[in-house]
Amino acid sequence: MSPKDCEIEDLRLYASEEAHVAAVLAQEKPFCVGRVKDMWLEGYAASVITKISLKDCEIESLRLYAPRKEHVAAVLAQEKPFCVGRVNNMDLEDYAVGVITKMSLKDCEIESLGLYASEEAHVAEVLAQEKPFCVGRVKKMWLYKYAASVITKMTIHEDNTMERFVLDGDKKHFSRILKEKDNSIELGRIRTDGLRVPEKIKRKLRYTLVDGEGKEVLEERDKSKWWRRMWCGCDEEERF
Repeated sequence: MSPKDCEIEDLRLYASEEAHVAAVLAQEKPFCVGRVKDMWLEGYAASVITKISLKDCEIESLRLYAPRKEHVAAVLAQEKPFCVGRVNNMDLEDYAVGVITKMSLKDCEIESLGLYASEEAHVAEVLAQEKPFCVGRVKKMWLYKYAASVITKMTIHEDNTMERFVLDGDKKHFSRILKEKDNSIELGRIRTDGLRVPEKIKRKLRYTLVDGEGKEVLEERDKSKWWRRMWCGCDEEERF
């Protein structure tokens, strides 16, 4: 039986040294891993995502974790975007956040997208590029800490409606967003009660709140400051 005919529940690849994946990256023809439910690529193994044939695959969960820049240097260096197929849930952590700019996602539909960046350097490559990248259609998006700033370089499919959009971090994590002009960051349509961002960030965003039927509704500013209590147990003045 070839890998093409296989069904794999959980595929995890880890490589601590570049030499561990050199042979994979050197080959021109992509290889097939069959149908995989959950795929987790860590360290230098994150770079082999560009060599896996995923065009016709459907993956329940894809996670890339790259704590060092060199772990994904091979991916970031290539000009041609690669296809990740149909992915329901995608999580990119640390330097792997930059990999999203190399993915062909314009016509994709993602159930949940999570980006995590604990250091500013993790998103430097994304913020340095002039051309924005498209994430296609996304139902739920969570951007943590410095990863929140990538929305300044992100475009979302014009027909998209997000059920939830969350920015989670402190003032230092939002410094790049706060430098943008008011109403300059387009997010499209978001379900009512699905927007979870600090109040001071909202004025930088341009979005339309809609109900369950897709009808536009007027936004009511929450005076209870629920989001500050939920995130840090403090008032806006303390957090910002």
